[in-house]
Amino acid sequence: MRRIRAVLIDIDGVLTVSWKPLPGTVAALHRLRAAAVPLALVTNTTSRTRASIASALAEAGFPVTASDILTAPVIAAAYLHDRYPGLRPPAARSQADSHAPRPVLAHR
Repeated sequence: MRRIRAVLIDIDGVLTVSWKPLPGTVAALHRLRAAAVPLALVTNTTSRTRASIASALAEAGFPVTASDILTAPVIAAAYLHDRYPGLRPPAARSQADSHAPRPVLAHR
């Protein structure tokens, strides 16, 4: 059997419901940490910071830090950084930048 190289885990509905841990999830995350399996916790929430999410999860007993959390804004920023090196927010642009690409994030 192949060794698991990394795990992505959704937070809401998989680890927690209304920020309360589902049965067995805290112990499972502790086992993954003990086995040194790289992991990231993912969420599409945009209403809380990574630090706030990590704090709520840690208070519930999960062994996590803010750097373990991937949110939609963090992933979008990383994508834009990689895809458009040197891109600055529109407010930081000068007139000379007016013809630079202006990526727009849209969701349905």
